[in-house]
Amino acid sequence: MAYEQQRELYRQLRADQQLVEQAAARRRHRAILAAHAGLERKELAFALALILDELARHLRDLDGELRESVVEVCRRMARG
Repeated sequence: MAYEQQRELYRQLRADQQLVEQAAARRRHRAILAAHAGLERKELAFALALILDELARHLRDLDGELRESVVEVCRRMARG
């Protein structure tokens, strides 16, 4: 793999990792807001945030197809 290709791959991986980390942070933030509003089951949002944290941490080790799926789900979460 050429140096520029490798740099682009690492840049994309970092951008994807940041997206997944942001999705986890949003889940936690929304869970806290929901708890203040009196809604129940905030632990489900925190559980999802923890899963996203782990996926972000190991994103470069994931199979390419799985990584793309995780990133796409996080993009959808960002829109919604």
